[in-house]
Amino acid sequence: MDVHKFIVVMLTLSSLMAEQMDWGDNADLVEKIKYIEDRKNVKLLVVFEGEDIDLECQVFYTSEPVGNIVWKIDATEEETNKKPILSYEYGEVFIQSHLQMSNISRDRDGSTVSCNYAKGQYGGSVRAVLAVFMMQFCQAGGGDVRVVANEAGRDSPGETFVEDRIKDKIRNMTGEHKVMLENGEYSVTVPYNSLIGNNKLVELHPQLIMDGVDRIGPCDGVTIITTTTTKTLEVNTTEKDMEKENTKQNNDFKQIETRNKYFNMRNNSNNSNNSNNSNNSN
Repeated sequence: MDVHKFIVVMLTLSSLMAEQMDWGDNADLVEKIKYIEDRKNVKLLVVFEGEDIDLECQVFYTSEPVGNIVWKIDATEEETNKKPILSYEYGEVFIQSHLQMSNISRDRDGSTVSCNYAKGQYGGSVRAVLAVFMMQFCQAGGGDVRVVANEAGRDSPGETFVEDRIKDKIRNMTGEHKVMLENGEYSVTVPYNSLIGNNKLVELHPQLIMDGVDRIGPCDGVTIITTTTTKTLEVNTTEKDMEKENTKQNNDFKQIETRNKYFNMRNNSNNSNNSNNSNNSN
């Protein structure tokens, strides 16, 4: 082989085998359509307010002794209780590090999560900007509830991957496949009883069971979604009162049954924890 070609090949292999970083698989991490030229490696992290997430950061082709992985949210360094996982292949070292974020608040919308790694002359990072969506509920009539989700602090217009992901999350939460988007709001209209059957939704919004459908405010003068079209809810006070009473009669038994089931599950969990604590003390 020609000496010059050999040098080129070796330099190419060296660049391919140098330290590299990436995110681990996570359906909530999506590509960013609009980016500043020097931030092409930034992704968007689509979550609901109150959710818990587990982020994985990966480092490839490093060597021992390995450098430190530092997690940050904006400029603040975050502690992680999990030690990095090291694996070895063909003389190279691969690192996996995890950061758990619990009960994500709406004021995290727009914050940047970064995983940073440095060793010798190499310094790199992967970043994700949080897109935190709030979920709200209102009575749509006939025992139905309108579910509305919108980004907490800002909008992400034109970010089609964000739109696709939040629609998928709403579908998974509500079981309704037709999600409408209008003026930055994503919405579906579904029966109340179908909502309280979703454990993850109830974990995020326990008031759905604690209050019941009668404590959810009406969707007066707002656009609601039906199975076939978009229309404005126009109901006079008398009709709304009658509708509310009918809904109450139809759902009272199911609400009581669901509440009892919820509290039984919570009591069973508490009893189990107390029993385990007692056994441990013995």
